[in-house]
Amino acid sequence: MIIMNYKLNLREVTYALSTALDFVGIDDIFHGKRVAYMAAEVLKELKVPQEKIDYIIYAGMLHDCGVSSTDVHSHLVTELDWDNAQVHAIAGEELLNKVSVFQKYATIVRYHHTHWDALPTHLTEEEKELSNLIYLVDRVDALRAQLKTSSSQTFETIRETIQKYRGTMFSPKYADTFLKISQHPSFWFYLEADASEEYFTEWIKHGINEFFNFESLKEISLMFSAVVDAKSEFTSEHSMGVSHLARYIAELMELPLDVCEKIELAGLLHDLGKLRIADEILNKPAKLNVDERLKMNRHGFDSYIILRKIEGFKEIAYIASLHHETLDAQGYPYNLSKDKIPLEARIITVADIFQALVQNRPYRGGLDKDEAFAILIDMQKKGKLDATVMKFLEEHLEVCYQKALAKS
Repeated sequence: MIIMNYKLNLREVTYALSTALDFVGIDDIFHGKRVAYMAAEVLKELKVPQEKIDYIIYAGMLHDCGVSSTDVHSHLVTELDWDNAQVHAIAGEELLNKVSVFQKYATIVRYHHTHWDALPTHLTEEEKELSNLIYLVDRVDALRAQLKTSSSQTFETIRETIQKYRGTMFSPKYADTFLKISQHPSFWFYLEADASEEYFTEWIKHGINEFFNFESLKEISLMFSAVVDAKSEFTSEHSMGVSHLARYIAELMELPLDVCEKIELAGLLHDLGKLRIADEILNKPAKLNVDERLKMNRHGFDSYIILRKIEGFKEIAYIASLHHETLDAQGYPYNLSKDKIPLEARIITVADIFQALVQNRPYRGGLDKDEAFAILIDMQKKGKLDATVMKFLEEHLEVCYQKALAKS
């Protein structure tokens, strides 16, 4: 059996995927990076080993992986101590525990909204401290968002709030260290987008390129597809179904193993850009207006912007971004002509449409395989879908139907 290995910098992968998580903020898309930066600076001031600083950067970037909804994000940044904050912390822990390279951050994420004086006794001292550190700087960034300005008065108001809850919400050690380093204007300047990006460019450069097997990459991709699919009850498990079906069609077509794997990963990640779409647009029961349609139609482009940041993922990024392109050049976001649409993308397009049609949605039951296939055949006759891909779908329709609905 051939085993494909992929050489990647895990820091680069995590940074890129944190961008997807930050997209939930819509117009404020550096939250995870700001949290990671502030937590790292607190630990640097305490002169802890670099390994521990690297750990907190990963945890900071991933801490909100349980947040898909723009409504939940809004509560988290507009309320200092939201009652339902634990829901996303628990969801984040569950997601991270399914990914071998990220399991070590699961406990920290689980308790990153728990008050210092309420942390459970079964945690180690380090787990208590690091989860509370993420909580402290997360609340600093929430206060910054609430106050909406970057001024000396804003910074002082934030510092006063941290001082007020020192020892109850926040660890005295970390609160005191934060109050010390945040006296300097430069600390706050690094919260700006360009400075934050520069800060982590240096961190990524010091990462090591490692070999990852396909299963490791699939675990990461499954985690992020779950974040996307949790955004709306309309699309639960959609990405997994698209991925299963696209890979199956690729195998029927006897494409090389590396191509089949890229198609499977692209299928899992194709809708990452939907995290940037506001809940009210994604779940709108009525027809979208022109501006809303533009925002909806850019999600393939945003998937590309996220994934292309990973060296070695650019081809997957491009394939994933084309899942709404059609052969008549009427698709989006690029309006590509058929000679510009690669076979891998044509397969994912067919899988995406078929899966969406057979899947149960809150506003309708899923269509049976023949009803869904009839719709796709009509699209093929209109010059939108690839006839060869459709031929394999037709010849194996029952199995394709089961693959589209597969949950694991």
